Amino acid sequence: MEASGEISSIADLLTALEGHSSSSSYWYRGQSNENWSLLPSLAREADGLNREWDLIAKFKQNASLLLTPVPRSDWEWLTIMQHHRVPTRLLDWTESPLVALFFAVTPNKKFDGSLWVLEPAMLNRVSKITPDYDNYIPNFDDQITESYSPSSLRAERMTKQEPIAIIGPRNTPRMQAQLGVFTVIHREATPVEAVGDGQHVRKFLIPHCAKKTLRRQLSALSINKFQLFPDLQSLGELLKGDLDA
Repeated sequence: MEASGEISSIADLLTALEGHSSSSSYWYRGQSNENWSLLPSLAREADGLNREWDLIAKFKQNASLLLTPVPRSDWEWLTIMQHHRVPTRLLDWTESPLVALFFAVTPNKKFDGSLWVLEPAMLNRVSKITPDYDNYIPNFDDQITESYSPSSLRAERMTKQEPIAIIGPRNTPRMQAQLGVFTVIHREATPVEAVGDGQHVRKFLIPHCAKKTLRRQLSALSINKFQLFPDLQSLGELLKGDLDA
């Protein structure tokens, strides 16, 4: 997908967001390589989508004693797995453009990055998910999303549906800090930007030469690794960075 423009500063970001309709809700995703499509990690693995149930079973086997409380559903297990780098059908988005921008400029410093802007309700309408009202996004407990659950996909092998936007409980500190939300694919590896005519999503280029400036500006706004990954390791890295500065 062609970029709608470039973002080289926080001022550029604000200008890009000025065109947003006040009647719509938007989600954001930052990617450190602008060539990457909007495809979740499990779909990038060879035969990955056929191995989902096995990954869930093995994660449950070894993670149960480490989690308090223990997740109540397969959806909750998937979100925990997603935020501990286990490949899933979920793709992370955020309700904060600054959080998304942080992920676009942090790794892969030698590559141009991208900031994606999604209208989640429009994606769902294109994917034939009828909202209860404007900007309604279904959650994990909604009957609408049942056909996307791991157990439903395992129970039958015939249906094919498009990716949708979905929300769930922010059941870890990092999910809350990052204002995390998700898109989820069905049984096929369909990128979000490939659904329908693509009008539900826009892409902005982040030039690699601007990443250092953007990291500095984000830091001045207290958007840093410790804020988004609130744990002791991130705190230590933040303090070490202060010492090295």
